[in-house]
Amino acid sequence: MQAEGIVRELVLLNGTPAVWIQCEPSLIPAPGQYLLAYAEGSDLPLAFPVFLGESFAGIHKISANGFLAAPPIPASWGIGTRLYLRGPLGHGFLLPKDARRIALIAFDDSPLYLMALLGIALKQETSIVLVCKHPPDDLPLQVEVQPLDALKDVCAWADYIALDARRESLLELKKIFAGSSRLRVSNESQILIRASMPCGALAECGVCTLDSGRGQLLVCKDGPVFNLKDLLD
Repeated sequence: MQAEGIVRELVLLNGTPAVWIQCEPSLIPAPGQYLLAYAEGSDLPLAFPVFLGESFAGIHKISANGFLAAPPIPASWGIGTRLYLRGPLGHGFLLPKDARRIALIAFDDSPLYLMALLGIALKQETSIVLVCKHPPDDLPLQVEVQPLDALKDVCAWADYIALDARRESLLELKKIFAGSSRLRVSNESQILIRASMPCGALAECGVCTLDSGRGQLLVCKDGPVFNLKDLLD
């Protein structure tokens, strides 16, 4: 779907600028999905991928008229910036209803792309462990935080893993999982791959090509969320 949106508010998440985008409900992406956003009058040649974010202060939740977009965002976006939006695009996270031990793992960067899963997980009364370098502010008390050094132990404990990593980190992840005989990845575990997606599955330009056990995949079209087992094999 294509429609317009507008930046209604600037928000700081862990000291990083984020925005509240007012738009039609049908444009709001699910966790892990994305929109392509192009700002009116922008000097940027390409549209920018926007993912669903989450605020733990209870103020900026998904609503019928918009959502909080996870950082980073273009520096030129400010209150009142009009956006041309296309989406939602790609495959998002699907949290199994019977999952009871959930691991959210931000392998490279901030875990803010994974935080939109928290509301769903808390409603299911699950045990949640967040593994990351820099945990967000104001996390719910139910969320246990562990460093990246604990990745193997947490993965062995979890019955569902939601992982976020850059495409360039996939080889390192494969080595970590292959090097531990204790790790048995659930069939439902998933990974969000971050890569440049300039065409948003419109032209199949190949910039976001990813090698996997299923052959070559496009992050923009076949992802950006994949079955974790498919990429570790």
